[in-house]
Amino acid sequence: MADSRLTQPRDLIGDIHAQQRRKLFRRVALGVALFVMLLLIAIALKFLADRRHRDACLTEATQGFSLGTSAELVIVATKLETCIGEHPKDPLLHGALALTRAQLLAEFGESDEEAHDAVAALADLEFPTHDGELAQVMLDLDDGNLDSARDRLPTIADMDDTSSIAPNHEVWVSGMLAIADPEANIDDAIDTITATLPDDGSISIRRLLATLHMHAGDPAPALAQLVDARARSQTHLGLAADEALYNALLRQKLAGVADVADQLLGGGFEIAQRDRAHALLARGVVRVQSGEIEEGMKLVDQAWVMLPGWDKLSRTLALEMAMEAGDGARARKWIDEAGLRASESEIYEAWVKLVEGDVMSALEDLAKLPQEHPRVALLQGLALVEQNRFVEAQPWLERADKLIPGRVDVEVARARVEVHTGDPEAARRKLDALSAEEPFAPRAWTGLGEANVAVAYRDSKTKPGGKPDATALRDARRAFRKAVEIERMPSEAYLHLAELTDAKRREDPKLVPEVLDLFAKAVAANPKLPRYAEREALYLAELNFRTQAIDKLEAVLDRPGTTAQVPLALAQLALRQIEFGDRVELPPKFDEWLEQAKTRGGVPPRTLDLLAARAMLARQQPKEALAKLEPLLAANEADLDARIYIVHAHMDLRDRDTALAVVKRGLGVLPDEVKGRLYFDWANVMARGGKRRPAANYANNGWKKLAKQSDVSVAEFLLHAEDAIRLLNRDMQPKPAAVIGREITELVPFHSDAWVIRADAEMRTNRGSDAKASAEKAVDLDDENARAHEVLAQVWLRFGYKDRAKESFERALELAAGTPREKDIKKSLAGVG
Repeated sequence: MADSRLTQPRDLIGDIHAQQRRKLFRRVALGVALFVMLLLIAIALKFLADRRHRDACLTEATQGFSLGTSAELVIVATKLETCIGEHPKDPLLHGALALTRAQLLAEFGESDEEAHDAVAALADLEFPTHDGELAQVMLDLDDGNLDSARDRLPTIADMDDTSSIAPNHEVWVSGMLAIADPEANIDDAIDTITATLPDDGSISIRRLLATLHMHAGDPAPALAQLVDARARSQTHLGLAADEALYNALLRQKLAGVADVADQLLGGGFEIAQRDRAHALLARGVVRVQSGEIEEGMKLVDQAWVMLPGWDKLSRTLALEMAMEAGDGARARKWIDEAGLRASESEIYEAWVKLVEGDVMSALEDLAKLPQEHPRVALLQGLALVEQNRFVEAQPWLERADKLIPGRVDVEVARARVEVHTGDPEAARRKLDALSAEEPFAPRAWTGLGEANVAVAYRDSKTKPGGKPDATALRDARRAFRKAVEIERMPSEAYLHLAELTDAKRREDPKLVPEVLDLFAKAVAANPKLPRYAEREALYLAELNFRTQAIDKLEAVLDRPGTTAQVPLALAQLALRQIEFGDRVELPPKFDEWLEQAKTRGGVPPRTLDLLAARAMLARQQPKEALAKLEPLLAANEADLDARIYIVHAHMDLRDRDTALAVVKRGLGVLPDEVKGRLYFDWANVMARGGKRRPAANYANNGWKKLAKQSDVSVAEFLLHAEDAIRLLNRDMQPKPAAVIGREITELVPFHSDAWVIRADAEMRTNRGSDAKASAEKAVDLDDENARAHEVLAQVWLRFGYKDRAKESFERALELAAGTPREKDIKKSLAGVG
């Protein structure tokens, strides 16, 4: 069949139209293709322009970010926001903005809300970026989410950072983590950052490296790194604040610290929150070190609320200021908030105890902590010096000085150790300079006073009859008084002032109330260190204030750190109570006290043997006492105490001949200036034999010798004065007895018993008015003295005032209840009618 297209006639007009349509279609297609091509070119050009603009934004941001100041970072953030306005969905720009805001927050404490908003906006973007992910880690770090930050950081290191505005910044974040993480290794972080410095020109990395060095306890490279960073960025106010802070932490260049801090805080600069916190803290340190405690702590308080949790360096410095201010409550609160390692927290807890004066508890806690820690060495040394354990303190202080150099408290403590273990003159020069340069340095004035005392007595100890240097003693008193004025807890200064004042007691016994007041102030200034309470109690025992001394000694007996002198004094006072008629027999704890004195150490065996022998005499065991005493006398014929108690033992055995032989042998071998007590034993031997006149004369001669001796105790003065007056009155010699009555109140005018003795002697010479004045003085000195009220009652009877006498006898009977004196007072009271 033939093709119809071949057999039918052709439509030429239709062909022409078809050709024209085909040409038109080709032209349209060509135009469309050309348009599309032009459109794609335009789009490509726009994309390239956008990319160039975006890249320019990132390049400019990179440059600003590397400068590292808060002002530059704010400018970077502002420009990035403008760029994002033109490129709203660009992940790199959003990531860069988030990182910039996060840096402002993490390093400067600025833009908290903006930083969190910028990081939150990353969730809607097409893909994550290096900078965006790093910003999230930095927020976790600032929020204290260390686990999250620690987990995220390693993944970021594998991300592409070619478009980052802070390539290598994960190293900065890892360094911050090392500071914030209690378990991190600071030294590793320092090594890592140091290795990246040649390729990283940013200021923030250099600032961080300085901070890490300070956290590692290595201030020299820290300050060197700050100098380098400041040379690179002279307008970086944070670096100036850091330098002030670090010098304040080292307690050096404090005048310069104050000047820099005042400039930063003066209002002439726009300073970021955390830099302001550092400046406030540094200025607060200077004020505290200058003695302006209240003003300084106000600044430290302001700084504390601005400090982030990871800034352990600043927080620990604030803690130290709280402790130097003696504010244990504030320090404990801040320890809880500081987020320290467990061991660090325990160290600061021990430090709080130390500054509160609880030295023994502090030492106990420190013994359980890592002994290699620098601050453990520091605190051990300072605590041992507070306890006057200077030899033990020395190695700890030397170690602390090496590990934490430049601390003025260590310099002072080492100089105080030198006073007691080395060259006091060299120590005095050192402390003189320190007290002039750092007048509020802890214990500087106390140490200077101690050095002057040591120098004053140094030569007198080696020269017969040598006297201490009066000028040095005067300088010592001046230093101790200055310490009392400015030290927060001047117990040691009060103690030294008490001892210096008491040294003049023999010349002026009326100084005793002043001494007692100074001892009481030493105890009140630091009631937690028993050494001061012990010293006060021992002084009361020395003055023969038996009841007060026993109460205070028993109160400190079982406190940590008390010496063997406490149980020893209790044992001695128990024997004194029998001698003064306060009790009939020794207390049940006597043997326990004697054993404690032995086990605590430091008491010579002779002293213990002598006390044991005296106890045997008190228990009517003279033979056993002789067995204890005779070896002592055989070892040293000049042992006066042993000889006297041997005489007592023979008298208890009614062997007057042997007793008299022991006395006469002593008079032959002992120097004349110490024979006073032996004369009293001679007098008593004579009295037992009924020889009143020789007994009275020997007693009178014994008193004259005794009154000239410088080493006679208050108790011995009182006992022998009363003994002499009794023997003189028995021999009808009231006038010499009255003379002794006056002399005993001149020797111990502070003691109620002395005035009782005088009043009794005055009544026997019919000097009623004088006796009344003396009896009233006895009551005024000690209203709890039964003997004082009893003698006053006798005076009232002498004047015929029976009602007053009855009142005084009733008061005496109340006070004497349970004592040997009770029976006699009852009898006297009954006689009043």
